[in-house]
Amino acid sequence: MRPIELTPLFASLQSLTGIGPRLILLMRKCVNLPAGITEPRVLDLLWHLPNGVVDRRAEPAIAEAVPGSIATLKVRILKHYPPPRGNNRAPYKVRVEDETGKLDLVFFHAERKFIERQLPVGEERYVSGRIERYGEKLQMSHPDYIVPPEARGDLPMLEPVYPLTAGLSGKIVQKATRQALERLREVPEWQEATWVESRR
Repeated sequence: MRPIELTPLFASLQSLTGIGPRLILLMRKCVNLPAGITEPRVLDLLWHLPNGVVDRRAEPAIAEAVPGSIATLKVRILKHYPPPRGNNRAPYKVRVEDETGKLDLVFFHAERKFIERQLPVGEERYVSGRIERYGEKLQMSHPDYIVPPEARGDLPMLEPVYPLTAGLSGKIVQKATRQALERLREVPEWQEATWVESRR
């Protein structure tokens, strides 16, 4: 008989916040289900293990940022450069700086109001993503994270990378996995103490 402490792990993934009918279909494509199981459970998500990690611990000054590397930068927003009216193919650029230099944050098909809210001129933000060189300038296209200084602790400095399927983002899987891990409970040892001791 299954210990009662394990019961929450056998609930449907739809019992997790943010996982509805659309996402459950995507999760079904993504996680490995045992024979006879048709809907992913919390337990199945916990067995959906990462296959990599993104290391965001490098926090260089802009002048020391290495093209091709993942970096987390503390910057001040200088100016917004929206694309010319009628030119939807041009990127939206936001120039940022620190005490050592400047860098452009580049967004394609961006919503102007959203970017203005995320990156208000004159304020500081932490941005994390891949550093690129474009001509003589450094840039970061579509930062993975943009957070204010007070939310610095929310940045995942070692971020697990999960196998995904089309339409399912890594952030959704990460959020669901964090909820699933909160359901883990300590299960009392069911073997006799003498047997456990003999196996040590």
